[in-house]
Amino acid sequence: MPELNDTVLSEAGDRGRTLLVTDLVGLIERHERSDRPGVESERVVTYAEALEADGARIDAPSVPSAVEERRTNSSSWVGDDVLYTVDDGRVSTFPERWHEGLRGESDVRRYLEVILDDVDDSENAFSMGGAGRGVPRSLLFDATAALGELNPTEAKAQIEALRDEGVLAEDVDQHPNARVSFA
Repeated sequence: MPELNDTVLSEAGDRGRTLLVTDLVGLIERHERSDRPGVESERVVTYAEALEADGARIDAPSVPSAVEERRTNSSSWVGDDVLYTVDDGRVSTFPERWHEGLRGESDVRRYLEVILDDVDDSENAFSMGGAGRGVPRSLLFDATAALGELNPTEAKAQIEALRDEGVLAEDVDQHPNARVSFA
């Protein structure tokens, strides 16, 4: 099994008791590169055990049941506090449909197209972000990092350039996690 990623361990350790299993899966997805979608459940447990051994306030033995409690077989978005089953039993913070449509993608517009096409009503589909329609900026950054090759700085630069061109819109004055949409 590959070595554990120091960034994942550091960020997860900093969250202490507020770390949810979905947060840990998301960190692993964003910071470990794999040729397969999602993360093996055993990998999540390995991180939890390492965190616990390092003194983090985490209950590693409860992680397998926490993964199973949050697991859904839905191939479309049902919420941000679930783990989606992808690629023969692996888990992800993003549904299979997003993995299929966005794997390796580097254009922010394509992320918006796939995500907005998957959710019926973007105004109510996400429990985070500012008011209105669109995809919360933080979710977009997480998706571009986990599913593609864009880090948040690159995704932000694309969003700003496309906003300046009149292609995208976001109301940055009202909320720090503004929703991004097509203009």
